Amino acid sequence: MPVTNLTNPLTLRSQSDLNNPYPLFSTLRTQEPVWWCETSKAWIVSTYAEAQNILRSSDFEKQIQKWKHSPTASWAGFFPPFKALRDTSSSWLLNLNPPDHTRVRSLIGRTFAPSTINGLKPEIEKVAKELILIAKEKGEIDLVADFAFPLPLAIIALIMGIPVSDRDLLKQWSGKLVAVAGGNRSVPALWNSGSAIIELQKYLTPMIEERRKDLKDDMLSMLISAEEEGSRLNTAELLSNLILFLVAGHETTVNLISNAVLVLLQHPAELMKLKENPELTSSAVSEVLRYESPVQAAPRLANKDVVVAGKTIKEGDMVWLLLGSANRDTNQFEAADVFDIKRTNIRHISFSEGIHRCIGASLAETECEIALTSLFSSFPNLSLAEQNIDFKFPMALRGPKRLLVKVG
Repeated sequence: MPVTNLTNPLTLRSQSDLNNPYPLFSTLRTQEPVWWCETSKAWIVSTYAEAQNILRSSDFEKQIQKWKHSPTASWAGFFPPFKALRDTSSSWLLNLNPPDHTRVRSLIGRTFAPSTINGLKPEIEKVAKELILIAKEKGEIDLVADFAFPLPLAIIALIMGIPVSDRDLLKQWSGKLVAVAGGNRSVPALWNSGSAIIELQKYLTPMIEERRKDLKDDMLSMLISAEEEGSRLNTAELLSNLILFLVAGHETTVNLISNAVLVLLQHPAELMKLKENPELTSSAVSEVLRYESPVQAAPRLANKDVVVAGKTIKEGDMVWLLLGSANRDTNQFEAADVFDIKRTNIRHISFSEGIHRCIGASLAETECEIALTSLFSSFPNLSLAEQNIDFKFPMALRGPKRLLVKVG
């Protein structure tokens, strides 16, 4: 008999549940690893093996807007914000299926090549140094708002070609978009996200047209000029994916940096290991990604009837993969609930798997590594100014609302 007293983690709203969803994850993995949630009309997959297999399978696709239970019904297309959200999100790289996905990823991929990321390191270090100087003057900062947020914002602004003077606009648009990226499908959240997309399109279109006439030495120009076998990104594709970068390349990195600092401060023995062995920084970031993933869930649509762990997932069904739960699966990771920066073979799935593995994974890891190195070398006595940390809603994008720290 199926278990009926389970809760869909994506709908969690109580602060205590948002702060610690892991007991619920454990219950799901034990009782219903592949669970049909009737109230959400979706499958919830919580185990590592099943989540990884689905991420790699061609039986599941990414055109999420085609979901038969989508709250944005056909009439919604008559309202500009809903239409903008639907049309733009359908062109996002992470929402494309082959062959379009293959073509667009091959063009965009050059922007995130290792040589390009290495070229960004001096800029990341420069921004980090500037933020640290400001923090020294304050003595106590909200690490989220004063460091983790502005650092990747500066880098994504650089990629998008947005001048420093307009970064507050970028912050506002990002805030409106992030709720939907995290799985919030309420009408107000959808409306606000669509409105932000319209504003971004108006802002970015003249900038793109200007670059097409006069390419510069920046990453926006690189995206515009990217070409392979006579194919280029058209303006709609370019706009859509610049907007995607704003969410995927900024908000998730904010949470990664915030989670990394929080977890290290909560585990002083591991932090001491890191200080004594800076070469462990990359491993520490990987363990943070496993232990406290900034992306806790990923959606897929079944494109045929598929049997997973004895359950038949019907064609057109939505499947939510709980990445944060999979990364704590004791069948995959020994002592999965233990934070260990010396852990080997950290095959987390926080960046997804298969053809949709996050194209900006290396950039996010690099930003976090530089952030940790800069912070703990500049502030060896960095400590929490408050112990009770509240996490954001929605649960799918996990990070603290604020993180007050003493830098002295």
